[in-house]
Amino acid sequence: MDERYGPEAGCIFGRRVQGWLQLHTTAFRIAPTIGGGGSRLQRMGSSDDVLMRKVLEPDPGLVKSISEHHSSLESAIADLVDNSIDAHATDIVVIFEVQGDMPVGLTIVDNGDGMNGTTADDAMRLGRQRAYEANAQGHFGVGLKAASLSQADTLTVYTTDDGQEFHGRRLRKADVQKDFGVEVLKPKRAKRAVNKWLGRVGASTGTVVQWSDTSFPKLKGAKAEDWLAESKTNLRMHLGVIYHLLLASTRVNIEVEVYDRDAEDTGPPEVVTAIDPFGFAASALGDYPKELIARVGDSRLKMECYIVPPKSSGPQYRLYGHDGAEFQGFYIYRNERLLQIGGWQHVTTKSRNRSLARVKIDDYDALCSHVKMSPKKDSIRFLPDLITAISEARSAGPAEAAITFDEYLLSAEGILAESKRRDHSRKPVAEPGTGIHENVRRVIRAEIPLRSSEGPVEIRWKRLKDSKFMELDRTERAIYLNQQYRSMFTGGITGVSDAPLLKSLVFLLTQDHFTGQYWGPRDKDLIDMWNSVLGAAVQTEAKYRLERDS
Repeated sequence: MDERYGPEAGCIFGRRVQGWLQLHTTAFRIAPTIGGGGSRLQRMGSSDDVLMRKVLEPDPGLVKSISEHHSSLESAIADLVDNSIDAHATDIVVIFEVQGDMPVGLTIVDNGDGMNGTTADDAMRLGRQRAYEANAQGHFGVGLKAASLSQADTLTVYTTDDGQEFHGRRLRKADVQKDFGVEVLKPKRAKRAVNKWLGRVGASTGTVVQWSDTSFPKLKGAKAEDWLAESKTNLRMHLGVIYHLLLASTRVNIEVEVYDRDAEDTGPPEVVTAIDPFGFAASALGDYPKELIARVGDSRLKMECYIVPPKSSGPQYRLYGHDGAEFQGFYIYRNERLLQIGGWQHVTTKSRNRSLARVKIDDYDALCSHVKMSPKKDSIRFLPDLITAISEARSAGPAEAAITFDEYLLSAEGILAESKRRDHSRKPVAEPGTGIHENVRRVIRAEIPLRSSEGPVEIRWKRLKDSKFMELDRTERAIYLNQQYRSMFTGGITGVSDAPLLKSLVFLLTQDHFTGQYWGPRDKDLIDMWNSVLGAAVQTEAKYRLERDS
């Protein structure tokens, strides 16, 4: 990480990126000449090699570098959610906006404290330095601007802190790059926007942040639906992981929606659920997790060392739908927000043999003097003294019974090796193709060997007879589901990869029938039997829903 990022020392976050962010707030000045008269450069200092001192105006082009800190949509949105949490919001809604089936904007609504005119100005000022509460998520003072301008050319904020006065501010990237200017919006316009959006969270105070002129892909139809579905899934997973403690305690509720500007309506909300990276049912060894202590400077850093049960496959282990082995290492929390998701920080090296090792560090007060945080707040860099201290960490108690960090890693490696000796190879399956969500395909590839000599099996919707639930086509290597039941399984939100649970179950049930040269009588009879049972089940389900809604 660049040395410019993070505090130089200590835990005082007010020392954030000094010398870099200070450029944002420094006004252009020309010091008066010694002896008065005119505005000229001032002779400064007692050193013989100093001729004069200049205070230079920052180049507005610096805005571009600020906006490039966020590489992903999820991290940018998380930065805005941090602001909502700092404003004591309990309900937060992230709304993707579409127009003509194309994703065109994004709005985030919260029921937090809101802002008055002065604080709204401060929020839009680049590099505004302020005192953060001890439990705040904010850190550098550029989150709102950096996150927003990484995804959109226009940022608009509407807010009220009392339900009586309404404030609106708009930041355009092109204007900011000229003169750091911000537009002050008419109170009536701000009031309409606040009332429209705060109604979604049932609040009279709060803040609305809107992105327009976004860098979202210019997609339409099925491709736009796929992008939205994947973006919402990735976002819910990311927020579910980094805020899992706050979500599990119900102190914060986060939902994701899609708003159709043409219809002026939203689809059903999707709740962000907590995904605890340590939420597996049990440890691989009965006496784990173990607490190890690293002594760094005057601090005692506590670390909870876990060994994940072998063959874990839930979302808690396969974070973001990826192989859980990718997420071995340290998990670092600050104010109940997860900052670091895996990685060994040069304490040791990443290895498949350490796939089951995860270490929780939830003691940021002891840690913060010995790390540097990235501006995106998505990673931590250990300083050399911390790396050494963790390498020498050990559990409390008598020396002869203490467990060292190296011994912990060896235990995790041993459990994995033993599980492999007991492993029974899994029967290969067909390669999942179009129609099955990429997250599901990724897990199937990681969990089960594929029959690589065959082509992928796709799942599509097709209009079939009422009595048929599905139809298998060996020539096309496709599974067709009855189109008339689509809305029942998707809630009306359709796309190429919709109904992931249903499609995954059908794929696992039928994929074996795409081997060999032909279907025999027994194969055909089995397919007919599935159709009879599933057809009866789906029609019964339809009747239940009709009775419920009547």
